[in-house]
Formats: sequence, structure tokens, C-alpha cells
Amino acid sequence: MSEDTAPRKGVAGRIDYDSWEKRTSDLTKQLEVEEEKERKKSASALGLDGKHARSQAEAEEQAKAQDVRKAKKVLDSYKHREDAVVQYLAGILGPLNNDEDFNSASEEKHHEIKYVTRDMLDAGKRVVSISDTAGPGKIILTQDLSNLESVTPANSSLEPKSYKDDAENDQTAQKYATHRGIIKLILQNLQCCTVVIKCKIITGTVEVSHCKDISVIISGDDATVPTIQADLCANLDIQFHDAPSGKNVPLRVRDTNSGPTTTLFWGQDKDDRVYHAGVSKLRVRTFRDGFVDLETCSDYLENGAKAVGNSSAEEVQFVTSVVDNELVTERVYRPGESNNVKKGIMPLTERELQGIKEKQNKVDEALNVHLTEVVKFDGPANGNSGGGDIKPSGGTVENPVEEEEVIEEIYASTTKEVIESIVASCENEKAKGNEAFTSGEYAQAILFYTMALDRAAELPDSPAVEETLSGKTSNTSPVKQLFPRHIILSNRSACFLKLGHHEKALQDGTDAELLDATYVKGVFRKGLALHAMGRYQDAIQALAAAHKLEPKNKQIKQALQFAEVRMHQEIQKRMSGEV
Repeated sequence: MSEDTAPRKGVAGRIDYDSWEKRTSDLTKQLEVEEEKERKKSASALGLDGKHARSQAEAEEQAKAQDVRKAKKVLDSYKHREDAVVQYLAGILGPLNNDEDFNSASEEKHHEIKYVTRDMLDAGKRVVSISDTAGPGKIILTQDLSNLESVTPANSSLEPKSYKDDAENDQTAQKYATHRGIIKLILQNLQCCTVVIKCKIITGTVEVSHCKDISVIISGDDATVPTIQADLCANLDIQFHDAPSGKNVPLRVRDTNSGPTTTLFWGQDKDDRVYHAGVSKLRVRTFRDGFVDLETCSDYLENGAKAVGNSSAEEVQFVTSVVDNELVTERVYRPGESNNVKKGIMPLTERELQGIKEKQNKVDEALNVHLTEVVKFDGPANGNSGGGDIKPSGGTVENPVEEEEVIEEIYASTTKEVIESIVASCENEKAKGNEAFTSGEYAQAILFYTMALDRAAELPDSPAVEETLSGKTSNTSPVKQLFPRHIILSNRSACFLKLGHHEKALQDGTDAELLDATYVKGVFRKGLALHAMGRYQDAIQALAAAHKLEPKNKQIKQALQFAEVRMHQEIQKRMSGEV
């Protein structure tokens, strides 16, 4: 071929090799894409695409992996929420010293005094965690922390319908709620120091763990700490200096010069407690006007803590509280040891369990006496051998015994005055819970509602209520109660829903429904809890039952429609994964 006839690259009328190379490359890529699609289609048809398990074992592994991913996602969300509200104060007195000669070395150190004020907390931080520090020294949580404010918005959903004694009735009265103080205090890995608490703690809870040679002093009108949980500590000294009880109702004063506002001191209520596990050389003291009032010492090994099964001796829980004007340490029953006898959500000691059983026995004896005295069997009439009719003694059917008299006879072991006193106490705790709920203090509301239920457990109708809740008896009509526990359970369920504790909300909603299936709020909150747990089919059944009770309730109708939509989405999602 001559030079004139040879093909020239890129010349019109000649072969454009760059263009052909590009076309060839595009066709090759297209062919690879089509082959990949065909491969995926074949793999999907054979169940080899990873979406469908090829065996039962693989399906179980996939399910486990999915559960792990879900659990990690939940833990990550908890961690994110915790980091958003917790202020970590580490090494505030100085670094930890793990040397054996720590005590002698610490004596040579200067005694530091650190004041924790609002300036040390970042915006939005309301849980204080003090950790990883060693003294000697003193850490003082000042009254300045009581001035911390947290504002929460009111419920922005549809205005709920009002129900008798329901906590949500007055919720729309405020556009926002203001809370003052820190939410909780956590003390961890502290050595050779004193922590003085003078500020308000909204939940009234202090957690102490892995501490050695420390004192915790609760002092002042603001410092209300009804509950302390101490774990794995040594040489722990807890002191209450004129500290208020969890049931304290502060006096209204004009200024700080008007004197103390404490009306009930720590230990004067049975729910003021120090829980501890794995704590050696624990000392608990109460002070009044600068002098020791009550004092006790304990050690988990000396108290009889022993390893049981997979549980170590350090896991055995004890509680120190005031009993008959003395500080007493008692072992707390493990789950299952109390034979399903409950007292709200509070753990039981042997003494409390025995008291509940004795009270139940008295009620049973009173019922037997009542049945013997009130019901008679008439003898044979006119010489006939047949048995007679059952009739109430002391009257005829035309003159029935009035309800108030029946109550006095059935509950002969408990006088009418005592019953009225207990009911009044329950009503008081319920009112406090409703007020806390309206203010957005849901954890505090749970505490008040629980105290109301604990108080109601002292009523003589408790055995019948417990049998209903345990499933031993089934009632198609509402259980007759001296105090409406189903309303309290429904209110507490609402609090658990607000805090994201859906399983506890479901339990309370279910119990409320068992006691009175006609109380729509209890049924409704049961449905909301099931929906939040992703159990849409069960949620639809519960919400449908609530809707049947109140067909015109828009809030229930919308919740039911939403659950049906989510159920439909779940079905579509499962179907889309099928071949």
C-alpha cells in the first residue's frame, strides 16, 4: 500500500480509530453490566443473593447479626443522649493513685477544696458525673446548682380528652415547664475525699460506685436525696445533715432568713433508703442540729452475702433504712424469692414480705369470719330431708345490708377510719404525681405514682387485686377497689411512654386494663406501648378496643390509623423480599 492510499487517522473519509476504540469500550462495559444483571437475577432465583438464607443455620446467623445491629444502634442512641446531658468532671482533685502506700502518700498532699458551680457545666448538661480523682480534699456541689433551669415544651399533639383523675387533663395549661437543679449525681472511682451535696437533685438519686475512703454528706434544705445506690465500695461514710426526706413538703418562705423549710427529715419516711451491694465498711449516719441522731455500720460479708450460682457475693443487695427509729440493714430479696409478692416497683426485704403476708392472713381470717357470720344455711323445712336456701343473716333479701356496712364487716381487721386514711394518702400521692407529670418531671411523677400504689397495697382489697393481676382470676367486669389503682397504673404508663420505657408502659397499661377494661386511657396506652415496640398487630387490637369504647375520640382514631399504616408497610416490606 502506497503512502497516498494508506488510511490516515482522523481524516474525513478514512477510519477514525479513536472513535472505534471508544465504541468498543462502551459495548464491552454494556455487556459486563448486562452479564452482572443476569448473574444477580440467577442468584436471586437460586436464593444466593444474600437476601434469603440458604439454610436454617444461615437464617439464624442472619437474624442474630440483625439483632446485634439493632442493639448497637440502640446503644449508640443511648450513648448520644447520655453525652448530650451528662457533664463529666474527671480528676477534679487530682489523678488517681493506685500505689499500696496511697494513704501515707495522701497525707502529705495539700487538702484541696473544689466548688462545683453552674459555671463548670456546659449548656444543657444536667447530670453531673464526678470520677477518677483522689484527695485528700473536698468537693462541694453548691446551692448555685439549684438555680440551673431546664425548659421542656408542652405536649404539641392534639389536645387530649379529659378523663377523671387522669394526669393529662391539665397538660395544655402550660406552654412549657421549668425544672430547677441537677437531674442526678454519679460518683465513680473516687479516693480519699469528701463530697458535700448542697444542691437540689430533681430525681433525688445519687449513684456511688468503685469508691474508696470517701464521705458523702447531704446537707441543707435543697439537698433532697431519698435514694442512694452504692456498689463495690470500701470505707464509705454517708451522712445526712438535716437533709429533707423524699416526702418533704417545703414551707413557703419569703427569704433565706426565715429559717429552715424542711418539714420531714431523711429517714422519717419508709422510702428513704440506701441500697448497697459489695460495700465493705459502710457507715450511715443522720444528724440533727449538728449532733448524731442515728448511726449504723455494715459490711456485705459480715451481713451474710454469699455467692449463689453464677451470682457473686458482691451482687447480693442490701438496704439500710430507718425502722422503728433505728437504722437497720436488711438483705433485699432477689427476683423470684418473694413468691411473686410485689410492693409496687420497690424491692422487698424479709421483714416487709412477712408484714405483707401477715396482713393478707388477717384479711383472709376476716373474710372467713364474715362468711360464717353473715351467711347461714336454713335447716330442713317441714321434716323434709332436702337442704334449705342460703340467706343473709340478720335480715331478708328485701332489706339488704348497706354497702358501707358490708365493707366494715368484710374488712373487719381494718377499721373504716384506717381505710379512709390510707385512701387519703393515696390521693395525696396521686395529686403530686399529676402535678409532676404536668410539669414534665416524668421520673418524679413515676416515684409519686409508685408510692400511691405502695400505699394502696396496704388496703384490705389487695389480695383480690393481686389475684387479678397475676391471672389467677379473670374478671369480665371492673374489679371492685377501695382506691382506683387502674388510674394510677394508666398515669404511670403515660410517664414510662414519655421516657421511652415501652415495656414498663405496656405492663402498666395491661394491668390497668385487667383491673378495669372499660377505662379507655389504660387500654389506649397499652396500644401506644405495643406500637412503640413495633408489635403493630397487637397494637391494632388494643387500639381497636379503645376505639370501640370511644368511637368519637380523634386521638385514638389517628393512633389506630397510624398503626394500620405501619402494619401495611411491614407486610409490603416482607413481600418485596420474596421471589
